Amino acid sequence: MDIWHIVLNTLSIICALVSFLPFLDFKHWFFRVFDFIRLQLLALLVALFIAGLFFSGAPIFLETLTRVLLLIAITYQFFVIWPYIPFRKKSGRLPKEAITLISVNVLQKNTDYQKLIGLVKQIQPDILLTMESNLEWEKALSELENDFAFSHKIPKENRYGMHFYSKLKVKSCQGHYLISDEHPSIEASLVDKNGTDFIFWGIHPPPPSPTEKPTSKQKDAELMKVAQLVRKKKTPTLVSGDFNNVCWSKSSRLFSKVSKLKDARLGKGFYSTFPVKPKLFRFPIDLLFHSKDMEVHQIKTLPSIGSDHLPLFATFTITDVGHNTIKPMEPEVKQEVVSIIVEGKEAAQEEN
Repeated sequence: MDIWHIVLNTLSIICALVSFLPFLDFKHWFFRVFDFIRLQLLALLVALFIAGLFFSGAPIFLETLTRVLLLIAITYQFFVIWPYIPFRKKSGRLPKEAITLISVNVLQKNTDYQKLIGLVKQIQPDILLTMESNLEWEKALSELENDFAFSHKIPKENRYGMHFYSKLKVKSCQGHYLISDEHPSIEASLVDKNGTDFIFWGIHPPPPSPTEKPTSKQKDAELMKVAQLVRKKKTPTLVSGDFNNVCWSKSSRLFSKVSKLKDARLGKGFYSTFPVKPKLFRFPIDLLFHSKDMEVHQIKTLPSIGSDHLPLFATFTITDVGHNTIKPMEPEVKQEVVSIIVEGKEAAQEEN
């Protein structure tokens, strides 16, 4: 067996095995990162399987083991991403009462303010949510304030600032620090174009990565805290922002289960937003969840504004008010959520 067969089989076995690391209940970023690159890993697994068919020469047992592992890993990866493959027909003409939203991580150090300002002036969204927006971004975005009836500003210099702008009537709006004093979120009670109340959440929890948080504990805890708060209300609700979490991850699915919200990407496509370059490595972490009495008619990414994230655009309407019911959480799920929140708060305290 020559060096090429050794490399091919070794790489195949490693890629197949790491595919299952996110399935394990470990919070460290090393285990989480393979959740983010599922699309890229699936493509690599398929390429390795095809290469193995043309470059045989290893012992039969090793070749068989490698191909079986690759097939299992490919099947598993495909099973995870299957719900997001766009099989549904695109909806036709938008209702005139549809609400438009732009949610974007602007990248704090990005100074190309006019790209976002020009995009907003062109699209004229009803709601604009910016993340990583500091005082300099706040000053630049003041040019847009005449276009919006309301704004709520939380400028920060730690890459977790947040600004919210709305053309809709705002009944109340407040910033929250759910897990850490460093990471705000925004909750707004709004009125749609038909006079129906709904709640909008903008969130931006910290990611597990070598340069940020060593584990996903704080991110998972913030998601569960928001999910708890959403579940307690019957009002139609939409949650948007940089989740620092891919839509198919275990924690995203738990967020959906606890909050009773639906992932807007289901059946519509991946709409990967980060990183902008290289395009090949993009994955979807700017997410959108909505209650069952809402319909998201359109979701897509917008052109680059100089950030490392693409803006996310969506249109939605409230369709079936009054049918949301508040049900108690299953005891085992409730215990899991409480444990996640406690772990997240402890991790935040340890940093301070």
